[in-house]
Formats: sequence, C-alpha cells, structure tokens
Amino acid sequence: MSVLALALVAPLASAALTSPSDPATPTPGNRVTDTSQLPSGWQKSGDRIVTYDGDGTGLHVLVADAADAYTWHTAATLSEPGIDTDQWIGQTCVTGSGDRAVVVYAPRQAVNDQQGFQQGAFAAVVDLADGTVTKLPELVSLAYFNPGCGDGEQAVLTRPEGEGTQLLTVDAQKGELVRQQTVAGQLTSAVPFGNKIAAARGDSVVSVDAKGATSTLARTDGTPFRLVPDAHSGLAYQVPAGKKVQVRRVTSAGSDKLLGSGALGALAVHGNGGRVFVTGKDAVDAVPALPKSWRTLDVPASAEVSTTGDLALTSVGNGTEAAGGRKAAADIAQAVGIDAVLPGSDTTVGFRVKPKAPKGTQGEEQSPALTDGIHTNSFTPGDDDPSTSTTDPDRACAVTRNDPKLQSLQPSTAQAEWATDLAVQGKLDVRRRSGWNGSELPSYTPQGLFPSTPLKGGGRVPAQIMLGVLSQESNLLQASSRAAAGESSNFIQGGYYGNAGSVHTVNWAAADCGYGISQVTSGMAGADTTYTAEQQQAITVDYAANIAAGLQILQDKWNQLYDKGLLVNGGDPQYLENWWLALWAYNSGFNLPSSTDASAPWGLGWFNNPANGLYPADRKMFLSSGYDDARNPNLWSYPERVLGWAAYSQQKTDPATGATVRAFTVGDWPTGNAPDAQPPHDTFCKPTLNDCDITKPRKVEGSTQPEGPCQRDDFKCWWHQPVSWTDCTTTCGTEVLKYQATDPEPAVAAPHPAACASTLPANALIVDDVPNTVKFRVGDANPCAGEKNWTSRGTLKFTFGSAQQNGATVYPSKIDFHQLGAGFGGHFWLTHTRVTSYTDSVVTGTWTPDRKLGGWAEVMVHLPDHEANTPSATYRIDVGDGTVVKKTISQDTGGKNTWVSLGSYEFKGTPSVSLSSATADGTGDASIAWDALAFVPLKEKPTETGTPSPSPSTQK
Repeated sequence: MSVLALALVAPLASAALTSPSDPATPTPGNRVTDTSQLPSGWQKSGDRIVTYDGDGTGLHVLVADAADAYTWHTAATLSEPGIDTDQWIGQTCVTGSGDRAVVVYAPRQAVNDQQGFQQGAFAAVVDLADGTVTKLPELVSLAYFNPGCGDGEQAVLTRPEGEGTQLLTVDAQKGELVRQQTVAGQLTSAVPFGNKIAAARGDSVVSVDAKGATSTLARTDGTPFRLVPDAHSGLAYQVPAGKKVQVRRVTSAGSDKLLGSGALGALAVHGNGGRVFVTGKDAVDAVPALPKSWRTLDVPASAEVSTTGDLALTSVGNGTEAAGGRKAAADIAQAVGIDAVLPGSDTTVGFRVKPKAPKGTQGEEQSPALTDGIHTNSFTPGDDDPSTSTTDPDRACAVTRNDPKLQSLQPSTAQAEWATDLAVQGKLDVRRRSGWNGSELPSYTPQGLFPSTPLKGGGRVPAQIMLGVLSQESNLLQASSRAAAGESSNFIQGGYYGNAGSVHTVNWAAADCGYGISQVTSGMAGADTTYTAEQQQAITVDYAANIAAGLQILQDKWNQLYDKGLLVNGGDPQYLENWWLALWAYNSGFNLPSSTDASAPWGLGWFNNPANGLYPADRKMFLSSGYDDARNPNLWSYPERVLGWAAYSQQKTDPATGATVRAFTVGDWPTGNAPDAQPPHDTFCKPTLNDCDITKPRKVEGSTQPEGPCQRDDFKCWWHQPVSWTDCTTTCGTEVLKYQATDPEPAVAAPHPAACASTLPANALIVDDVPNTVKFRVGDANPCAGEKNWTSRGTLKFTFGSAQQNGATVYPSKIDFHQLGAGFGGHFWLTHTRVTSYTDSVVTGTWTPDRKLGGWAEVMVHLPDHEANTPSATYRIDVGDGTVVKKTISQDTGGKNTWVSLGSYEFKGTPSVSLSSATADGTGDASIAWDALAFVPLKEKPTETGTPSPSPSTQK
C-alpha cells in the first residue's frame, strides 16, 4: 500500500443495534446421524458438498457425500511455508464430475493490498477422493468469482494484467494450465463455456475463443455477474437493475432471455456439472419458468449448494474468523461448525468437523508460482555478518526483525481500545519509562512522539473508525500472531522480506515495511527520514505509539482530501460514514492532480471503488449478515470492511465465561441499523465525473477498450468529487467511547510466565540464548525482579542457511526465524524443522561456555512451555577434543518450562552444543526452539553417561 501495509466485554452501543449472528456453533458429529431426514435413495446418491474454511494453519477444503450420510472429512489443507498469517482465505469451485476442486487461497492480509488482491493469490487442484494436491504455477486474483468451473473438468482463473485481464484455463484432470491468454478490458466471472470461455465485460456477456478473440453473447442494462453454464448450451447469469436483480439465460447462439427478478441480494445462481440452482426464499415465485437442468431452492440466496442440490450450507465457520487479537492455538487447526438445510423439507442439520488432511504436508509445500526474487541492497544499517547475526544487516526496512532489544509487546483487545480511545481524544500521554519493554528507548509518551493532527474543518476521528482500521490491518495485533496478549515477539509484518510468500526468496527491492497494529509503512523504509530512529523504534515496540502514528496518517488523509473539497455528506467528521473517502485514501493512496495537464485523471483509485466488478454486485454491508462474512473479506472494498468492523466489532472469548463477546465497543446508529447509512454501489461511479457507468456502460471517446463500468483503457476512473448519499443526522453512525483520558492502561496477565530463577545446582554454567545486556521487561514491569539468581556464562551463536539469487547471497532461513519473550529468562528463539535438502532454510545454533571444562558434567537444556514441539531435536555435543555425541529428544514439554538432561559426558576442553533445524521428519510444521543450556559439573563419573557417536570426525 502507499500508506499502510498489509490483525473485555464491550458494552452495547445501542440496545437496538442488530448484531450479526454468531458463526455456526460446532455440534457433536460430522455426519447426519438421523438418516431418516435424508431424501429417499440417499445411499446411492452421487450428491457431494464441498466447502472451505481458513485458520492460521491453512485453508481447509472440506467434503461430504450423501451416500455416506454427509460424513465430513478434509480433502486438503492449503498454505505456503514462511507466511506469517492468522487466517488463510480463499474460494473453491467443483468440476463437472464432482471429483476435483479448484482452489484459490491467500493469507488474509492480501486483501489490504491492491497487488496482493489482484495478483497475489495461489491456486491448486485438489483430488477430492484421495487428497492429492497439485499447486499451479501462476498467482491469480482473490476476486469473489475466482476460480470458475464449467460443466466439465476445466476451470478458468483470472488475473488483472495491465489494461486487460489474463485468463488461465486449467485442466483439473491433468492438474495443469493448458492455456493463458490476455484479453482487453476488465473481464469478470469467467467460466468455461463449450470450447470457449464466457465472461462478463462491461454491459455484456462475451465469449473468448482459444485465440483470444471475443464475441458478444448478450448485452444488458448493467454489469453481468455470477455466470453458471448449464447442460444445454446455456449460461445462467445475473444483472443488477437498481435495487433489483435479474436472472437471465443466454445460449451459445446468443439467444438471451429474462427468467425472473427479485430484490438485489434475495436471489443467486449457483451450479455444478451443468446443473443450475436459483437460491432465495422467493426463488420459486421469482423464477417460475425454469429451463431444463435448472432448479429453484427455497434456501437463503447466499447458501452453498451441493452438486445435485440436495443439501445447502447456510453457515460455515470456526468462530475465529472475526477474532480480535491473537487467536487461541493459532498453530492448531480449528474445528469447523457447519449449519445446513435439506431443501424442500425445512430440515436443518448441524455438523462439526476437525480439519485433518489425508496427505497432511502436501498442501504446505511451496507453490511453483513462487520464484526467486531480485536481491537489492537499498539500505545498509550496520556491519554485522548476516550469516551469523539474528538480525538483518542487509535489510531494506528501518527496524530489523529478531533483535531481542526491539521486541513488540502484544496488546490485549482492551489495551488496543484504550489506546485508541485516548489517542482520538489527544490524551494518549501515558509515560513510558526508559528501556520500556526491554528496548533502549528513552522515556517518552506516545502522543509526545506522534501528536494528534487537528482536522481541517474541526472535529476529530471517531474511535470506531480507528478501531475498524486496526481490525482490518492487523486483527488488533502489534506483534506476530505467535505471541499472546502480554507476550513479546517480533512485530507483525506483511512483506518485510519482499518474498511474496516464498520461504526460499529474499527480495529487498520489493519489501513492504509495514509495522505493527496499524501497519505503518510511510516513513519506515531504511532510507526514509520522515521519522527519527526513536520514533521508528517506538512504532515497532509499542502498540500505543503505533496507534498514535497510524492516527496521524488517517488525520493527514482527511486533511488532504479536505483541501481538495472531497467531503462526504457535508463533511462532519463525527459521523462514521463520512470517513469513507479518507479510508479509501488511507488504504490505496490519493492521486494528486497533474500540475501540467488539467484534464488528467486524479483522485481516489479504481481498486477500492464499490462499483468495481471485483466485488459482487449483490453484497450487503460487511458483517451485517453474520460473522461468516469474515471468512471472505475479499468480497468487500477496504472502506466497506472498516465500517463493518466499526458497526459490529471483532469477537473474542470471555476467559471467565467462555462466551463469545465483542472485542471492542461498536458505534451507535440512530436507526439501530448500520446498513441504512451505507452508500449504494454506484455512488462513486458517474459518467460525467469519473468516466464510470454502472448501469449502462458506454465508451469514452477515443478509447480502444471494450465497455465496462470503468470506461478508460488505463482504469483511471479516479474519484475526485464531494459526494452525499444520506442525511447523517438521521441515519449515520457516531462514536461511543469506553475509555476516558483518566482511565489507566488495562492490565493483562502474563500468558506464559518466564522461568526467572534457576533451579539447577549453584555450580551450573548457564549459557542463555541472549547476552546479559538484554533486559527482560513486559512494558515497564520487570517480572524477574528479585528472582533472577544466575548470569549467562557463554554465548549462543547461529549460522543461517543462505542462497544465491541473481548473483547475491541472501538468507531465506531468517524468514521463518522468530523470537518470543518467554521461556528461561524471558526469551527464546524458534523456527520450523525442515529436511536437510532445504539448505537455504536451515538454522543451526551453537552454545559455547566462556571457559574450558575438565572432567564430568551433565548437559541440561531448557525447553519453553509453548511453541516448541518437534519430536526430533538432535543435539550435537562436542566434549572439547573433537569427539561429538548426539542426543535426540522431543521438545514437547506438555506446557511447562522444563530443564531436560542431554546426558553426562567427560569434557576435555572448551565444549559446545549445537542444534540444527534440519531433521529427517522436517516438514515445516513442527517448531524447534533454542533457549538456555547448562553444563553442571559433577564430582565423579555418573552411573549413566552419554554415548559417543561412532565416527566423531564425520559427525562434527
């Protein structure tokens, strides 16, 4: 992004405010237990239902067959190694045979970035019978219609490309791309249709032949969407018509017919294998005359329909998609609750499925769409050796990862709301003492470093707008999703290594320097002097300072638009909807007028325009239909998502009751109904203002491109006018504050208390994983005060796996290397295990005491109470004369900080112990940790000793 990178029971703001329904509550059983509810002949039915849900472990593709009483199982779990995300999102479609699913998937934060949204999703084919995953070698769009399946085994993937659209045809049976073609204009909803491709373009349904030539099948009075082929050379599609939507059918010969209409959002077309289903509670009356292979289903329009229409899913979710703050057990697949209805019977059924892929690690292997990047060293902050330093001396961004003196403290959702409420009031003046959170920062206050900027025209930013931004940018996370509230880790980031998700690529030239809870990017590149070093470090370490900096950016965007006259509904900032344009600019920037060409386009870009065909025309307000919406945030533009969070909040689990509650206070709407104040999708699409027409796309004079809502070849339908769509005094939302300036910072209990004191004998030589100069702090507090009874007597040094990329040496092994403020002394390091052949991903740490040892000593290693879980941690113990002993243990301690013996050995010089992340069973999903290690001298040879390796010279 040009500005930002890529997230306590709150009192209800208004008793009348309608909250979205909770996600499906997991119910016992993953199948229909009362089979009398099923249609007659279900045992021989070929009906199959496929859905998906994502969490921090990947996007789970779930499947159930009628013949097995709809017993759910996981076909595959898709993710990419090295991507730090709290949620994977995406979509699927099922091929005509029902045997395969084509899947598009991406980390949640990809929706916050135009390139990530349009060209940053991965694609794969999943065999629904045996779980075989075939990842495809191209990155594609996250748009709601991607992928598109036909009535056979082919599917179409799309990706915006310059002034056109690239169509990629997939042969799912072969698991390969068979055709790539770029067609002029913005094509959406592309699907195989006969031996061609059908798609929507402007006001038309068009077909595209194998050579890329297009022909018009039908012209309409709007932009067609949701295309579905039927079994008789026909194509179902929908067309928005004001507040209504039409259901139409066009044949391959170009015969087009209106079949019915209903309220926009009340009808939808779905299909598979040549069958078309029209869903909606009024579908039977709205579409009375059906073509062959068509069927109406009296189920919600948004329901997901099985292959023959015998089951419809009304809700799918694990309950964490809208969770604020760090999600519980982020590295464990979350059970998915599914609510369904049997069409025609009004029978509802519920399911609970625990995702577990049959070919577990196959979906985690790196996509072939990821290739080596270009290494550009644009910023050289120091002379440390990058092959051994945990930090990144060769980085492009200002503040490095993996500096134990620059850890980010993870806030609770209450702390995030407190800091936001005080910041918007200009009262975030809490004093941070020098050395806050173990940093080397001097004493400061957050809004002393980042003073609130007065809004032009008066007023201030409503708290719920800023909370909505934080929800969308980071899920209210300042630190990595590995850290729980009250724990420190590296800052949450969206593209620090510029690796586009590849665990094998470092591309500093493409680095996205987004930091923390508001993902501050501007001023955070290494060569940028917007902020001082102190400010940059405070943005990294302190969630409150980060919120203050993010607030400044939002205020600057308001003022920038105010200067150009871009006001909403009269421009009163107290109303939440009036921040629409500022949010648009906050996410994707503002294009200033040309100083040399008064006729040149300027303003807010096309990507976040609600009229953009990348978003479904019949979508409702984000979250207004339920938290299921958070499963697919890519269906809404950035301002829509922020307003949705402001109206409905994120969720969290109340630790006292276990109930799901709001993560922060929501805004207040006078009607009690936030959707009343949402702008129509064509609000920012006017032919005379920005060359855009959502109802009857026309051509801009001189344009060579086909028609489209945006009628320019370059898609610069940029909005630069004031706009009004409602009377805010009667419909718009306003702020509700939970915290006042006098309220103290909420406390948070340490989730994983450090092991501060040594329980080893007094003569133990402890070698900690960080130097003695590193101070363990949690904010201002010193949890180990009065308890620490040891000093580190040595060093832990690392060697990092490297690779040659475009003639430069880079260190991909650091991408998946992390730190946490827990364990012994309040710090440990970790990564994931990988097989030895992944040399560029291997990390080796070696503990060495500061003195020689002679005689017998026991080697003890400290294992932290969480994260470390590899069963194959092999320690190599050099007794000081070149003799090496190997000891393999499990690092899973069952949730306790624990000292574990590696055996007793006779030492003959300066010893060392090394631990590598390379293991025989390394698949990238087990964690391995480096914490403290100790040598405990013994008076005599013990009864049990370690066993030397048979060939020391080859084991070193």
